[in-house]
Amino acid sequence: PTVTMTFQVNTSPFAGKEGKFVTSRQILERLQNELKHNVALRVEETEDGDKFRVSGRGELHLGVLIENMRREGFELAVSRPEVIMRMVDGVKQEPFEEVTIDVEEQHQGSIMEKMGERKAEMTNMQPDGKGRIRMDFVMPSRGLIGFRTEFMTLTSGTGLMYHTFSHYGDFKGGTIGLRNNGVLISNATGKALAYALFTLQERGRLFTSHADEVYEGQIIGIHSRSNDLTVNCLKGKQLTNIRAAGTDEALTLTPPIKLTLESALEFIDDDELVEVTPKSIRIRKKFLTENERKRASRNAE
Repeated sequence: PTVTMTFQVNTSPFAGKEGKFVTSRQILERLQNELKHNVALRVEETEDGDKFRVSGRGELHLGVLIENMRREGFELAVSRPEVIMRMVDGVKQEPFEEVTIDVEEQHQGSIMEKMGERKAEMTNMQPDGKGRIRMDFVMPSRGLIGFRTEFMTLTSGTGLMYHTFSHYGDFKGGTIGLRNNGVLISNATGKALAYALFTLQERGRLFTSHADEVYEGQIIGIHSRSNDLTVNCLKGKQLTNIRAAGTDEALTLTPPIKLTLESALEFIDDDELVEVTPKSIRIRKKFLTENERKRASRNAE
């Protein structure tokens, strides 16, 4: 196994509303059943009884497991996929993968640029003479986390990508594939209202639409700048008993980004969790209140 995630009991304010199985015992039983026929999976219990470290072959492998559990009625929260490092003679080593990419020639430049950002080294390249080109890379496994969606966007869905585990090599250092934008965090629990969302649209792209239930600490959108912003999306329009002279302008909301499990797992940072229930996929901060987040960031420093 090369990728590991933390599965934990859903601790959000909406826990238990949508799923049938919510306790740590039920989640552990389900994971142990999965081990019987899912050969590449590893499950370890941690000091905290509510959290389990689940390791697998890649984010897709674990994504399929989460999706299956979700459809069976489980509720859980999962952390960002991480690669499994190891120490050999005091040197930190990380897994490397061999990646083969087949794209149309027009996309070659942008793919090579993105692969370079993710610390990939090209080993071979051959055009097939019919407008497509095939490239081989060796890159750290952590560079592949979250790359698939980006790859599909870059090649407009025409690219083919195949990767397989190669070896453990010396740790390359640096961070790969972290997102550049901050997020918009809800500061209270209730129904999101179009009136508030309309003004938040200028701040970034939203995940929530009108009348969605949100809770404090839930991530409701991507901020257009690099810092996180705590916002109030529950604010309604103040009504008075005086007849207004103007007419209400129609509030048009741009359709929200619909999160899939894969895109949510790729999107989150280390201080965030994906909350998975049979009906919805939400993203939240590990610490729900702003005070807790500030305290945690102070402690980290």
